[in-house]
Amino acid sequence: MRPSVRQLAFFFSFFIAAGAARLHAQAADATPSASPGLPPSATRPGRDPNQPIDEEYTRKIREYTTESFFLSPLVDYLPASATVPTPKAVLGDIAGARNNLPYSKEVYTYMRMLAKASPRVRVYSIGTTEEGREMIAVAVASESLFANLDRNKANLAKLADPRSINMDDAEAARIVTQTTPVYYITGTIHSPESGAPTALMELAYRLAVDESPYIRNIRDHLITLITPIVEVDGRDRQVDLFRWRMAHPGETAPPLIYWGHYVGHDNNRDAMAMTLKLSENVMNKYLDWKAQVLHDLHESVPYLYDNTVGDGPYNAWLDPLLTNEWQMIGWNNVQEMTRLGMPGVFTHGNFDTWSPGYLMFMAATHNGISRLYETFGNGGTAETVERTLSPTETSRTWYRQSPPLPKVKWSLRNNNNYEETGLLVSLSYFANNRQQFLENFWEKSKRSILKARVEGPAAYILPADDRRPGAQAELLRILQKQHVEISRATAPFSVLVPVPRPRTPPSAPTSGGDRPADAVKRTDTTRAADRPRVADSARVAPRPRTDSARADTIKPAITPFDTLPLSVQRTELRQFPAGSYIIRMDQPYSRIADALLDYQYWSPTDPQRTPYDDTGWTFPENFAVRSVRVTDPKVLAVPMESVTGEIKAPGGVVGSGSVFAINHNADNALATLRYRIKDADFQIAEQPFEAAGQKFGRGSFIVRHISSGDLDKAALMQILTEPKNALIKQYIALLDTEGLKLSFTEDAVASIARFAATVNERTENIGARRLHTILEKVLEEISFEAPELKKKTIKLDAAYIQKQLADIVKDQDLSRYIL
Repeated sequence: MRPSVRQLAFFFSFFIAAGAARLHAQAADATPSASPGLPPSATRPGRDPNQPIDEEYTRKIREYTTESFFLSPLVDYLPASATVPTPKAVLGDIAGARNNLPYSKEVYTYMRMLAKASPRVRVYSIGTTEEGREMIAVAVASESLFANLDRNKANLAKLADPRSINMDDAEAARIVTQTTPVYYITGTIHSPESGAPTALMELAYRLAVDESPYIRNIRDHLITLITPIVEVDGRDRQVDLFRWRMAHPGETAPPLIYWGHYVGHDNNRDAMAMTLKLSENVMNKYLDWKAQVLHDLHESVPYLYDNTVGDGPYNAWLDPLLTNEWQMIGWNNVQEMTRLGMPGVFTHGNFDTWSPGYLMFMAATHNGISRLYETFGNGGTAETVERTLSPTETSRTWYRQSPPLPKVKWSLRNNNNYEETGLLVSLSYFANNRQQFLENFWEKSKRSILKARVEGPAAYILPADDRRPGAQAELLRILQKQHVEISRATAPFSVLVPVPRPRTPPSAPTSGGDRPADAVKRTDTTRAADRPRVADSARVAPRPRTDSARADTIKPAITPFDTLPLSVQRTELRQFPAGSYIIRMDQPYSRIADALLDYQYWSPTDPQRTPYDDTGWTFPENFAVRSVRVTDPKVLAVPMESVTGEIKAPGGVVGSGSVFAINHNADNALATLRYRIKDADFQIAEQPFEAAGQKFGRGSFIVRHISSGDLDKAALMQILTEPKNALIKQYIALLDTEGLKLSFTEDAVASIARFAATVNERTENIGARRLHTILEKVLEEISFEAPELKKKTIKLDAAYIQKQLADIVKDQDLSRYIL
């Protein structure tokens, strides 16, 4: 019997449905949250029923949480341990308890107790703040991962710099399967956002002690690195202020004006200029571990805003692969926390991910993944506070479908619950997808090296003859802090560079109306800073309109280049002197160099009408130094050498005589020179002039009644002591790491400068670079004996300097003191 059409249709639809169900089941098994080879329980939060819990601690977690839905199965209990202390051992109560904010010393004490009690925790000192307080990083991982830590670091270093394995994709794929990623978490860069330290104390305990499959999976497949307090100076001040308020109820508390050393909220805008110790310390630790993520914790938005996804436009100098990673991690975080029943979790939002100034953006500009949480804080207090939210915070939108409540009783424990749950969800997702993220880390590093020839530019050139060598050196030192490789040309060279496209002068009104031709909208990719301005005398005024010349149109003169399509760029061969600095773009950290040295373009027609933060930061413009963007890859073949050591501006006196001219180049250091040589006669030129074959600008100094040696010595003393990274400051800090307190009297500094000037005068004058050799000689014995001189204080005076350098004066062969 032949089946009917209806029967055929039924069977056909049945097979389609069965096939679709099978495909759906296969897709579910392959979702990113389930790593191959792991049992399903590894992706499900919840305690191990065979592990006892700390009953008192668990009861207080529930007591201090104001609503049951502000808890998750990841943090509604605390596993017990017979050997590892909980945060209560130091805090006297649980993490997130009412009216309890710990100082940095208490947080560090607990982390070190944890490391002493558990082989799964290690504590590292990562530097000090401007005020001398310690910063730490806490690593948590399984015993087996720590046993292979050196090998893992070596593997990550190869993925971070593909040149080390000859850009070999097959070798990289092999390394990825044998490597564990690193996830770096930082807290409390903003001092009134004070909940992260206690959340991170408890997180470290959970990762070390909890034996649930969910936590074990993180611990076995991921190294978690934690800096619980970034702004340590401000944290301790914030706790002082909080405790004063607790002791003076009803009284008005004084404001916390500065968090760090003369810095407040904008300490989280320092990832470009790297002016703060906290920025340097976190950057150095992040790059030392070759971490894949830098995740910064903030507090301002209910209840958890994962601004990893943010809003457009995204920073134009980042690798597009990062955009996808942001989306993957951010939306997974919203999904998983919503599944756990926690309201008010969202991503997207009003953060344009454009400015690279934020701490977490260090990862984005160095081939990693930047992440940031905003949770709901109570403004620096550990009190439980009634909060009323605005309609914009509680509105239901496409990206916030489970919004916060209009009114809430909010506690520090609520905040800690959200911070810990969000972090554990992200750590789990990263552990489960570790191979993909490591492959992306390799690809982004490789693409950064290929950038010079694939995307461009090929390099940036900072010419050796820049009028502001001091400012140029300062800019280059920032790039060094960013771990950017810098080269220097060993001979003069020529390279093709773009020629700026001239701007067309404004034209007269056309016969079609009163709108000038310049007002017509057109696309122009020429940089505004590269366009020469048209002098007023060159502008063409329209002729009076008469009846007989009604249709007359003034046509401005246009150069032939202006008639070329905008896609065509004219170039010219330009000469550069030996010693010019070359920032090659075929290096792993090319993207941060490109971001800082290039011009920024924020379109006035962009849908984002209210940018979150800085839209322009071009460093060469800010430092008033020349920087040439070169697209010609031939620049990479210019003879050059790598620059090692801190870059210093060349200095010294050229020629001889009784009158000295110092060109005014607007360098800030010139202002202090007048006070360094206060007995000299200073005059300022009101007009430009030329002397000894050199041109001097208006404002140049004319100095009399001083010898060239004294002038040299004054400049060298300035370099020794005044800059932020002055040489003497560096040596003091270096010996301080050995526990030796070193200081210099003023006459000692003068002696060092005098000896350096003498050697420069009698041999090749290499300016300030001579100071390195002199100081090495002065501190030779002390440096050698430093380990035996711990906890001692040594003050160097002029007599000591003269004793150490006496042989320089006697020795006629000074070649061994020439750098």
